[in-house]
Amino acid sequence: MKILIHSELKEQQKYSCICCGAGCRSFLVAVRPEERQAIEAQENWRESLGVDELFVTHRAAGKLGFGLAKRTDGSCVFLGKDNLCVIHKKFGLKAKPLACQLYPFVLTPVGGRLHLGLRFDCPAVCENIGQNLDDHRKDLKRMARELITADIEKLELPEICPKQKVSVKFFEAINEILLKMINSDAIPLIERLQWLRKFVDYLGEIKWQNVTDENFNDLVGMIQGGLLAEIQSRQITKKAVTGKPRKLLGQIFFLLCQPTTIITTQKTGPLKTLKNRLHLTRMEKQLRQLDGPLPRIQPDWPNCNLQDLEADFGTFPAEVQQLITRYLTCRIAGMGYCGHNFYRYSLTEGIQSLLLGVVTAGWVMRIAALQAGRKKIELADAQQAVMTIDGNLGYAQAFGMGPSRMRLEYLSNHLEGFINWFCS
Repeated sequence: MKILIHSELKEQQKYSCICCGAGCRSFLVAVRPEERQAIEAQENWRESLGVDELFVTHRAAGKLGFGLAKRTDGSCVFLGKDNLCVIHKKFGLKAKPLACQLYPFVLTPVGGRLHLGLRFDCPAVCENIGQNLDDHRKDLKRMARELITADIEKLELPEICPKQKVSVKFFEAINEILLKMINSDAIPLIERLQWLRKFVDYLGEIKWQNVTDENFNDLVGMIQGGLLAEIQSRQITKKAVTGKPRKLLGQIFFLLCQPTTIITTQKTGPLKTLKNRLHLTRMEKQLRQLDGPLPRIQPDWPNCNLQDLEADFGTFPAEVQQLITRYLTCRIAGMGYCGHNFYRYSLTEGIQSLLLGVVTAGWVMRIAALQAGRKKIELADAQQAVMTIDGNLGYAQAFGMGPSRMRLEYLSNHLEGFINWFCS
């Protein structure tokens, strides 16, 4: 399968590893059986690293079952004190598990091609540091050859909206429209987000079996232009969200703000496990409220009242709008918002989830600003927020469960207010 690096992504995004070790301290790296055998054969790692286990079983490893073991601080057992992988140092890049080699790149198979995206929980990606993406193509092609199986080549195209399918031609054309909308820089970000929201709402109303090659361009063009004119003719109404919508949004905050570090070397008994679950439940319930202390989901969050986060923090500065634009461009260009790699969501559900992710990022920006003693959002706040939510958006297993689709359907009807309040 050919790797597609979208021109919008190439223009906006760069990447080179800065050896920060952030990725090696976050998610659990799933390893294939042949990778475990190869690592075991390299040398006596248990003795040289001073650890008991190199691999552990964990549900986060998915179907592979095994992941690289972690130390008690959450770091991979193969991460050295210099923030470098000891496997890489001793035996080269190709000796590492494929998941480690690929990070922070994401290859999503859609329409017979691998669409390139990147993970924004990587600081170098979020801060846009490094080489042009084309410079990585050779390594990406090599890794793609190892990744592609017959099952992946047979994956079906995501639905355009629940229970409706379109051709690859229509699907990719709509994706291009989404990219052009979010990159219409002459329009303020808040209007672009609302434009995107209303456009995908209309996509769900179309009877796609009646759309032909002859009327497709006229149909989507008419909707696209009409919605923009409607949005620009209306005044943005900024009002705090309350009631049931805010309570359900608190669940989204809870799920997307979880620390991604998975510590697997610590053994906990049934009582400790029960206490941890009760503690998480209490924090989740607290995040549904508009007042009371902010629960310390992230250990470095400040001591503040939830009510402090409901104030008006002003308009996003230009550099924050650029970061959010680049983030959404990466997700949409890389098809990292629907289908097989995103809970099997349809295109419309995926965009709605992305917009809820941006709303959550807007909320977390406020936390970061308060932590710095400010009531205005700055770029550093936005970077911290995007890295926080991107580590879970598409990876938190709770979003793939049945009730999540029902919650998404309800919250999508309130996205206008969420966006106006948290993203403007």
